[in-house]
Amino acid sequence: MGLSLEVKKFINSEHTGEYIEIELPGELEVRRPRAKKAKPAPSAAESVGAEGASGNEDMPGAQDASNASEATGAENATAPEDMPASDAAQPPLEEGPEMRHERARVHYIEAGSGEPLILVHTVGQSFYTWRRVFNRLSEHYRVIAPDLLGHGYSDRPLTFGYTIEEQADALRRFMDALGIESAHFAAFSMGCAYALKFALQYPERVGRLVLVSPGSITPEMPLSIRMIDSPLLGFFASRMYGLRTVENMLHEAVFDLTNITPDVVQEYYRPASDPEGRRAIRLSLQCFEDEEIIANLRALAADTLILMGAEDKWHTSETCELYHAAMRNAGFSVVRNAGHLMHEEKPDRFVAALLEFIPVVMP
Repeated sequence: MGLSLEVKKFINSEHTGEYIEIELPGELEVRRPRAKKAKPAPSAAESVGAEGASGNEDMPGAQDASNASEATGAENATAPEDMPASDAAQPPLEEGPEMRHERARVHYIEAGSGEPLILVHTVGQSFYTWRRVFNRLSEHYRVIAPDLLGHGYSDRPLTFGYTIEEQADALRRFMDALGIESAHFAAFSMGCAYALKFALQYPERVGRLVLVSPGSITPEMPLSIRMIDSPLLGFFASRMYGLRTVENMLHEAVFDLTNITPDVVQEYYRPASDPEGRRAIRLSLQCFEDEEIIANLRALAADTLILMGAEDKWHTSETCELYHAAMRNAGFSVVRNAGHLMHEEKPDRFVAALLEFIPVVMP
């Protein structure tokens, strides 16, 4: 498939992908209406009177008494049909708050067959970032590219904290929902922390890892990103997150500016243009704490390949080398004439490196 057709497949991507529902950890308090109090049971005298009345239907007031008895019975019949008789005889209790788990929909795109390969984007992106490599990889693997919770066209749960631990757990629940026992992963930038946390916590569910320019927020990143990360200015900075902000960031993230067209800017901005999307970006940046992950990289069992662009302004080769040196089974490759968005600028190099690193299992 030509590159232009690959890109077009991701235009209007909310109509291209699928949705699957996952259950989130934690509980929500759900208020339910309280049941009506049952009226007290009639006294023995009232019961005798009712029985007497039922035997003389043509007596004055007999029909009224019968109707009252039926109404009383209807009001008392509030218990479920399958409730034991002893419980049904008891007056219903008032119902307080109910606790239940929240559910959220994850938007994703899937194609191909073979071993599963999950693509993980970074903060502020959607699966649109994989548009130039997705179809090529699907010729060799079962490729699945989700929108992380709060991003793209996935739900933005208000109870979700957007920490690394929560995003890694959401990936596990996403795999469970799709029935995937284990998969290879390719992750980009800050999204690498989500994949690494998952691999450290569930080593048996990870094949091989490809990390593209791993790292966190650096002083070299645009001021707009660093301001959103600020606890004091983050709320106001995220409110200013607009089309021009996205365009400026993309220009700084590439080596060849011709890769950034108006359509690309619009597709990057559109799924993050709502207030909930901007809130998710802000919380994702402010809650990004990867020190524990870096400290435990030596324990990573999965074979790993680190890729980065030689002209990356945001994550330097020294930054990526820290990851490389800390891992036991890791390779490191630098791609020339590519910036931070290496996989978008050099899709051929990215696909070739991935195919060489992750063996293709023939059916």
